[in-house]
Amino acid sequence: MIGHGLFRAVYVAAFLAVATTYVSAAATPIRQLTNTQASNIRPAWSPDGKRIAFQSNRDGPYHIYVMDADGSNGRQLTSGDADDRHPAWSPDGKLIAIDSGDQVTREIYVVDASSRQRTQITRLGGIASFPSWSPDGKQLSFYLYQAGAMDLWATTPGDSNAIPARLTRNLANEQNNQCTFACHSASWSPNGSTIALSDGDSARVLLIAAGGGAGTAISPADERSHFPIYLPDGRIVYVTEHVSQDQSWTDLWTVDPASGDQRAELATKVQAQGPFEFSADARQLLFASPRTGNFEIYAVTLDADGKAALATRPERINPDTVSQVPAQKSAAPFGLPSNAEPYLLAFGVLALLTVGVESVVRARRRRAKS
Repeated sequence: MIGHGLFRAVYVAAFLAVATTYVSAAATPIRQLTNTQASNIRPAWSPDGKRIAFQSNRDGPYHIYVMDADGSNGRQLTSGDADDRHPAWSPDGKLIAIDSGDQVTREIYVVDASSRQRTQITRLGGIASFPSWSPDGKQLSFYLYQAGAMDLWATTPGDSNAIPARLTRNLANEQNNQCTFACHSASWSPNGSTIALSDGDSARVLLIAAGGGAGTAISPADERSHFPIYLPDGRIVYVTEHVSQDQSWTDLWTVDPASGDQRAELATKVQAQGPFEFSADARQLLFASPRTGNFEIYAVTLDADGKAALATRPERINPDTVSQVPAQKSAAPFGLPSNAEPYLLAFGVLALLTVGVESVVRARRRRAKS
């Protein structure tokens, strides 16, 4: 399920993870929203911007939690033996879509944010992951891995008789040495006509029609770009990663596919890998980072000070200088267990590698094609 494409993506993330373990020793506008001994990742803003859903393994497997936008009033939304990940708010803020299961089978569920009642949406017997709502709340897109290939699918969550439809064909295939583990959800345009996603090499941002079909690339071919997110005004924000032997960073871009205008820089030299979540006006950014030793959730305002803080990597952190919420109680201390996200598990190991590994992968690919 994990090919050379994922290896490369994980390798990139490893260098950036090392970068994020260093922040300014002075006061910073980056706000720490969680403070536990667990892994807290995949934050998602509610439509009104007042709450944040995220996944945490503080009580064993990953479960979904919800907190206020300032990190207060945290509560556990899901529990039990199932591994719950990748929360996505419905447009009305009443439901949260997740994927749940184990290493062999995962399905899409929706959870009522008030009652905590969960409803299973798919029964496909594969690895269904990263649900994403259409703007009218009538459809859910998700990735499905089966038989060595991964594609984007969609279904109607309110219809128990709905048959999921495949929107892409051979988006990522193990035979092509592509990454068949989805790294971020696809994103619907505000009018629901288009979906933005990453290609099978996690290297370019594609647009496809909501009904499916071939993708059109909107990011340069000579970069490594992914994690696209539609903003309410129709612009797309995406991430471009840069890695060399001695430094690594990400740039954030905005582009309006409808206008044909050139892309614009949102933030540069960011010392975090992503994926990122943005507020509706693209002025607030959410991300998870191991900068205090384990993965916590952070927020920052994308003004001049916030952008400068994101681009800063001086001394090792002094925890007393970071804006934090009080430590949250957890049932048991966990670091990064075996059920952590694949690219997170490899941070420590792959940070010891050099860029020479990339050349080995390329050489193997050339031999395979010859």
